[in-house]
Amino acid sequence: MKRFVLVFVLVLMVASPASAALEDLWGDVHPLLHNAVAALDKRVDVPDSDWNPLKDDKKSLDRQINKLLDECIEVLGISEMSETKLAIQDLQDDSRRCSEKIAELKTARLAAPRTVEKWEVWKKDAASIDAEIADLEQRRKDNEQRVEKLIDQLLEDMRRIGMKVDREQVETLVYSVTGADDIQLMSVFNNVKLITVELQRLTSEANENIEMAKRYYGMHTLLLRILLNLYQHYEDRITDVYMVRIGEIIKKQQDLIKKTQSMIETEPAKYTMIYKTNLIAQGLTVRTARLYGDYLEKNRRRIAKLKAGVQDEYNVALNTYETVQGAHSLISLMRNANNMLDRLSELQTPELIVFQNTEMKNEFKKLTGMINNGN
Repeated sequence: MKRFVLVFVLVLMVASPASAALEDLWGDVHPLLHNAVAALDKRVDVPDSDWNPLKDDKKSLDRQINKLLDECIEVLGISEMSETKLAIQDLQDDSRRCSEKIAELKTARLAAPRTVEKWEVWKKDAASIDAEIADLEQRRKDNEQRVEKLIDQLLEDMRRIGMKVDREQVETLVYSVTGADDIQLMSVFNNVKLITVELQRLTSEANENIEMAKRYYGMHTLLLRILLNLYQHYEDRITDVYMVRIGEIIKKQQDLIKKTQSMIETEPAKYTMIYKTNLIAQGLTVRTARLYGDYLEKNRRRIAKLKAGVQDEYNVALNTYETVQGAHSLISLMRNANNMLDRLSELQTPELIVFQNTEMKNEFKKLTGMINNGN
């Protein structure tokens, strides 16, 4: 497992965990960035579009660059945080499968015989079904305990990179539909900061070779573009997927509330308390869904603010890359970009919810499943 840290020694000659981590990261990202910069070089001298599909134009080169940058995102998104979140997701998925199987077995249990003949290998008796259910319930319980430990680990990972969060906020991240995206954003951002400092050093060392200096600065420029692409993807998923699904859930529950209220007035009085209990549950779902929507919208605005800060830096970096005449200005601008990344670090922390009660937290988890499944 690759271990990426945020503090490292710039002298790569010295063996240390930090320098080894940077060498691994740089070794994986460098060839992708090298090829992307080559495409960026060609982009300056080609037309916006060309009728000949065999010739390069700006659109075709942008597609090449974005494909390479998407591969970079996969590499830069690897971190202790992302691997911990992935382990949590695997356990949650296994628990969900256990629950589905338990429900299936309980249905089969209703018609199961007390005993079966040895030759009836396709049948299960009640005792064997009960044993299977007990095993699955224990497995689900073990998964929950392991998830709790991994949440503690994720909290430690996040605090290690300077994020000011408590355990309940980390739980929000774990159970949110954007949790994996948030972890990826934080991992990529912090690894981009790592490489930016290293590129600054390499650019400075290449002061006598303007072509090398320009190439390193081109890599820095494309790292900023990686952040822009990632932020745009995050915004689009919230706007076009999650908020739409939340709206559908709220509409469905509101219709159900009207139906329930009507049935309270028209159905026999002996069912009134059941309908009122259902009405309370339906209202909780609507309130939690609205809270969920507010939570996602706050995070969308946070990312939009991050993107605006990076966009300005990317524009000047690209313009400088295309027109640079000397290495000194590159080094100066790269230092400014590194300071910008430091200023934006706090904005990487997602807007996280502190739940008012256990019922709302459980409803939040349930809604996450509904949103993910498109229900």
